[in-house]
Amino acid sequence: MNADTIVTLFKFKRWADAETLRAMQKVDILENAKKHHLMLRLMNHIYVVDMIFRANITGQNHQYTALNTPETPSSDELLLKMSECADWYIQHAGAMNAADFQETIKFRFVDGGFGEMKAMDMLNHVLFHGSYHRGAVGWMLSETGITPPKDVLTVFLRDHNH
Repeated sequence: MNADTIVTLFKFKRWADAETLRAMQKVDILENAKKHHLMLRLMNHIYVVDMIFRANITGQNHQYTALNTPETPSSDELLLKMSECADWYIQHAGAMNAADFQETIKFRFVDGGFGEMKAMDMLNHVLFHGSYHRGAVGWMLSETGITPPKDVLTVFLRDHNH
């Protein structure tokens, strides 16, 4: 996989995250308070893991001590934070060369254990991890009567990758 492909996939992620958050704003919170809260928690979890891996990729420390935060941000806050984070990944991946993708990065997991992964594997984890949880949020959206977004790569490539 090359930088152009990874950049396209992170643009897709930015779009899919935003579409999911916009769909969540249509949920009747009075009737679906618990489900809406869980959706926010899942989207926040995606963001936290994205930020943890961002720190790991750059060799920085992060402030996270768990895979979610005690507070639950609003969908508007998450839309801004997740878009900014995706923009960082787009710029970072776009500046990487073949050797950068194969670099082994050592880091610590939130639980304190040691880990090491190639940069490409870390980027792929961020992409696939978010997709997994957006799927769960889409299911919950359906249960609240909201049609989940068609957050598939083919739709993105056809309609939004200009």
